[in-house]
Amino acid sequence: MIIGVIGPIASGKDKVAEIFEEKYGFKKIVTSNFLRAEAEKRGIKVVDRYVLLRVQAELRREHGDDYIINSVSHKIRENKWENVVVDGLRTPIDVLEAKRRLKARIILIDAKPETRFLRQKKRARKGFSRTFEQFLHEEAIDNAALQFYKTVKMAQIKTDNNGTLKDLEKNVDAIAKKLGLKKTKKGKK
Repeated sequence: MIIGVIGPIASGKDKVAEIFEEKYGFKKIVTSNFLRAEAEKRGIKVVDRYVLLRVQAELRREHGDDYIINSVSHKIRENKWENVVVDGLRTPIDVLEAKRRLKARIILIDAKPETRFLRQKKRARKGFSRTFEQFLHEEAIDNAALQFYKTVKMAQIKTDNNGTLKDLEKNVDAIAKKLGLKKTKKGKK
């Protein structure tokens, strides 16, 4: 089974993917890692949201709009992985092709902007928003550049992440049950 996790900035995509990895034995692929690796190849030293957007736009111009999902598909096939959770599909073409080629189930994880801003602030990653207004502005740029407003409409399953980590784990467990997944031995510990 392939699961695609989508959501806005700091919604909890990585945590959801991590839960599928740890509790249900999925292999996790993070799409932004492809972009970070490409930025490194291009000699870019400081990698922030704007750099990742620029690199993604360049890759799509150079290799086609489906470059990211092609990279993900290739990695899955090359390694013969069966249960994979893909963290961070961002564009409509990524989601459409994940559904078409990989038969992926798409999960939208969301939270209120204020909650997401506080999470991002706590992470303290270099080059990220310092104010709530800046956060909203960066999110608007992301949404427009990636047509994310279209992407969210393609989710087959939606869940809320405004609560605690325990709440999120319960939500993911409910999704896993709906998908017919069983916890792995590792996940039962």
